[in-house]
Amino acid sequence: MERKITIEEKVLYKEDYQVRMLKANDLEGILKMGGRGVNESSYYDYDVSGKISMKAMFERSKIRAEDIKMFLQNLKMAVKEVETFLLNMHCILLKPEYIFYEEGRFFFCYYPLAKQDLWEEFHVLTEYFVKQADYQEEDCVNLVFLLHKKTMDENYSLEKLTAECMQIGVRQEGMPEGLEEEDCEPGEEPEDSYELARRDWITEREMSGSLMRETENLWMPVKRFLDRHKKPKWGEWDGLHIEEEEL
Repeated sequence: MERKITIEEKVLYKEDYQVRMLKANDLEGILKMGGRGVNESSYYDYDVSGKISMKAMFERSKIRAEDIKMFLQNLKMAVKEVETFLLNMHCILLKPEYIFYEEGRFFFCYYPLAKQDLWEEFHVLTEYFVKQADYQEEDCVNLVFLLHKKTMDENYSLEKLTAECMQIGVRQEGMPEGLEEEDCEPGEEPEDSYELARRDWITEREMSGSLMRETENLWMPVKRFLDRHKKPKWGEWDGLHIEEEEL
């Protein structure tokens, strides 16, 4: 059975280049869309048959590291596909209710009337990731920290950020590249630039108090974790291990 969602806007409908391109082609990672006008309103219909929205999906379960990595790869592919067809990447919607999942893939709505900045919208989405993250999984915590921090930068590269995220979990298997054993004190574990950046980020946010100002209760799980696991020195950090009752 076909299932659709519809976005309505009080503006006269126009069958422009974007709509014609989306109707005529199947874009990888982009939901099939149809546009129509009724009276003085525009309606954009998206086929979501067999799919579940990200919002509904993670109301039932927590976001895990593998979910975030899959999402990043799918988003990167969708942005590239949209640009290939000379469409505007800033028209890709990144609110959880407009992102859909089916059989190991995320799909996106392309909304021709969107007035937004994709990179700003992605940062807002990382705040959702922080709120819904599985804090029992260290790689997931590392990912949401990294994503939220890096998407605050101007003109960040989605491709480079995705590549860096793909290394989380992998880097633990061996000595970080470029770090020689003599750089470590006897008995100490080697650290890479990501680990140091993460610690600096946490320190900055604790000192500024912004953990509690982002949105009400958004950073509460992280704040509780930090309060309970503070170390006298950053060098004594022994990894993230969060018990369920702490959250």
